[in-house]
Amino acid sequence: MSLKSQTFAAQPEQSRGIKLLYFCPDSWAPEQPWAPYFYLEARIDYADVRSGYHMTCGLNHVLDLQPFDEDLPLTRDMVRTVDPAAIRTTKPEGATLLSLPVYITEDLVHRLETQYLSFLLRHAEVGVFRNFALNIYSYPGETCNEFQVRCLDVFKESFRGELEPLREVVNRRFERIEQKYISRTRTGEFESDRRVASARSTLHAVAENIAELFLRTELTLESADVTAMRYTDPSRPDVEQSLEILETDVRRDVGRLLNSYQEKIRNIDEYIIHPGLKDLHLVRKCILWMPAGAA
Repeated sequence: MSLKSQTFAAQPEQSRGIKLLYFCPDSWAPEQPWAPYFYLEARIDYADVRSGYHMTCGLNHVLDLQPFDEDLPLTRDMVRTVDPAAIRTTKPEGATLLSLPVYITEDLVHRLETQYLSFLLRHAEVGVFRNFALNIYSYPGETCNEFQVRCLDVFKESFRGELEPLREVVNRRFERIEQKYISRTRTGEFESDRRVASARSTLHAVAENIAELFLRTELTLESADVTAMRYTDPSRPDVEQSLEILETDVRRDVGRLLNSYQEKIRNIDEYIIHPGLKDLHLVRKCILWMPAGAA
């Protein structure tokens, strides 16, 4: 029914047993007629067992006044949100109210309530983040970045737990290299002693590099380049080549471990939670008067 076909009422007519409220925007023109809408105020108590998500959400919606076919469900474009802070219980001074359509009865409002609850069952939802590797979910209001940081904290202990065995393997390889090129080398000759001193110096330098790598490697959300490959010069002494290969292998293995954990942290998707019928609570249903076109 268009506004032109409706008559104006100098005083609010009988509400036919339906409660009346008034939506007062910050500004409205006195010549604007006030049209009636269906107003529905609801509460959803989300309680998802799988994710452990618990949150109460308030909804304030209006719908155009028109006859509703019970076989046709409400659609998203028919349900609009209004600010509850602008709702008043008394008619604003100077507001000119249009007449209520004759088909607006308590029975129609009751049937609309059923349709509205059905609408919420279909369309009301909240999304939370889920990490597959940890099988944990984000908290209400937690952003994706905040959730990733929390997953990072959980993974740090297991990351260090896998890093330590890798360090033990490296230490054993160091011992074998030292035994092969230093411990078994006879001393007493100048050339032999010079080679041993050079090998010890190289071994010490590589040991420091690798120790620093293990000490400074931390699990973060940012990619770290610890896997830069080195290329062995075949003309260099065997001990230097062996140590260089060892350091290259260590950096590659640490890099792979870092990448695998970072991939686990990034393996996040959105988990959608829908309410059940027992989670829906209709707080208030009434007629809401508001300046025409304000909805």
